[in-house]
Amino acid sequence: MIEGKLIKFHREEAGLTQGQLAQGICSVTHLSKIERGITEYSHEITDLLANKLEITMDSERSRYRLLQEKLEKWNNAIIMVRSNEIHQLKNEIEIEPLRFLADFKIQYNLILARYYLFVNEKSKTKEILETVKDQYSLLSPYEQNFLKHVEGIYLFLMENFKSCIEILKQIDHDYPNEEFYYHLAIAYHSIRSNIFAYYYGRKALQFFQKTLNILRIIDTETLILVQLNSKEPHDMEETKQQYEKLLKVCESVNSIDRASKIHHNLAFEYFRRKRYSEAKQAYEKALELITEEAPHYLISLSGYISTCYRGGLLPKAELINLSKKGLKMAKQNQDPKLSDFVIHLHTINQSEKELYEYIEKTALPNFIANGDQFMKQHYEKKLFLYYVKTDQKEKAFQLAADRMISEKSYYDLE
Repeated sequence: MIEGKLIKFHREEAGLTQGQLAQGICSVTHLSKIERGITEYSHEITDLLANKLEITMDSERSRYRLLQEKLEKWNNAIIMVRSNEIHQLKNEIEIEPLRFLADFKIQYNLILARYYLFVNEKSKTKEILETVKDQYSLLSPYEQNFLKHVEGIYLFLMENFKSCIEILKQIDHDYPNEEFYYHLAIAYHSIRSNIFAYYYGRKALQFFQKTLNILRIIDTETLILVQLNSKEPHDMEETKQQYEKLLKVCESVNSIDRASKIHHNLAFEYFRRKRYSEAKQAYEKALELITEEAPHYLISLSGYISTCYRGGLLPKAELINLSKKGLKMAKQNQDPKLSDFVIHLHTINQSEKELYEYIEKTALPNFIANGDQFMKQHYEKKLFLYYVKTDQKEKAFQLAADRMISEKSYYDLE
């Protein structure tokens, strides 16, 4: 019963005990039951209680329902990536004290955590998640699923892909926001599990098509296109045409952020084919379209540095300055891309011993812990070749043995 919840909220806001509020109106026991919604009550009594609290019950009921609608719209705006609406609704909701009412507090905090991920303030999301997780047993099934979804997104952005997948796979199928399939897909993509990435990508695409979510359709179709190039590079001209189609859609909906990501993906396809000049141009377009505060700025900057180094397209001094810039930004933002820029600096300076010590002791253990199969396999191979080259036979043998044990045989389904 809404009235009881509203009375309790405003009583506590006013700093009154149940006895102080009930005095001259009803018994403390009756007030307690009204607040808990376990008894019938007359509107005369609730009106008297409201008058004492200096509120109007009709007005409070309207505020309650309006806040309910606004929270739903805010969450939907984040899913649909409607930036102006996201910020506007946040401002409107944050001047409404009822957001701390028990009915709304958890939902409000979880949407706020998603908002902080949207504006790349991951530390604030972490604080909210820790607070809400402490109350897990008190959450409704929907709130528990919502918590897992937000935590999964947070873990993905922290590049802890293994834990991201584990938490997202715990979400019940009756959770109404099937957007989480997309986050599962990108997490599987990040550990090079391309079949699962494609499978969940298709499920996410169906959801976004059903809800007419154009921006997320672009995201998902981009992801699916990446899977088609995952094992063996597809025909580059056909791949380029597919990306150009997606860029036209981005232009039609004025999505600069997504256009940047598509240029980044196209750059990577050129890079892996050793077409470094074309990769450089595509990375430059990706970086031009976003600010340094964008969540994927450091990813594109790292790709740009790798491309220019491999292709000999920039002077050493400029590459070092770019790497130092990326390292400083990664440290400030506690971004897991920090390892990339340390590796860039050692590579550009040709400090081979320091490079492989860092890979062995810091970078590779982090990639393994986070479940980043792509980077794990890449640097295991480099480290193995270094061990062989420097006659560290025992380390080379151990690394090869560990890799063989960890990888499943095609015939071994267990």
